[in-house]
Amino acid sequence: MIYIRAGVFAEGRTDDDFLCQLLDRLLDVLAADLFPGNYMVAESEDIDAPRGTSGGRAEKIAAAIHERWEECTLFVIHADGAGDPAEVRRRQVDPGIVAARELRKDRKIAAAACIPVREIEAWMLADREVFRALGVADAQLPRDPERELDPKLTLRRLLAEARLRIPPENLYHFFGGRVRLEALGVLPAFCAFRDELTLALRDLAASP
Repeated sequence: MIYIRAGVFAEGRTDDDFLCQLLDRLLDVLAADLFPGNYMVAESEDIDAPRGTSGGRAEKIAAAIHERWEECTLFVIHADGAGDPAEVRRRQVDPGIVAARELRKDRKIAAAACIPVREIEAWMLADREVFRALGVADAQLPRDPERELDPKLTLRRLLAEARLRIPPENLYHFFGGRVRLEALGVLPAFCAFRDELTLALRDLAASP
């Protein structure tokens, strides 16, 4: 039996809210294909470095993984791409995963990078059905959310135009639980994340 519980190291609380909900569904779909009848997906958890951890983001990623090693079986490291996902990965994500593996040389760490082109909010703009579920039937969503220069601003504008009484920051959990995976499947950054997560699950299954 493959036990799957993702620890999510994200840039902020709203990113955590969205990604943890999205991951629970995505992991179930991927695991059903990889390990039919032989897996269990537990609720994803946001993780962070213990208070007082010194160093930069790499050290904080490593400390967060080390801290939650007994609870989580794979780790997702999120960073907004800011228009250059490859560079962000090189500077912010990969060094943290390498540092974590240095701390846990006795075990293989299953990890995946989640790096949208600019911001995670672009993924929230991919599915008109979520807006309809909020009562916004005619939301003018961008044709290519990942080309939006400021997806967070676009999202806030659309929600403000709908005159919803719920603050935007309280809706990330809602979007993460409802945005359709097939709608996200047209976004290259999401596809890259999905493929890397698949490899991480294979690593997890291969671990002793």
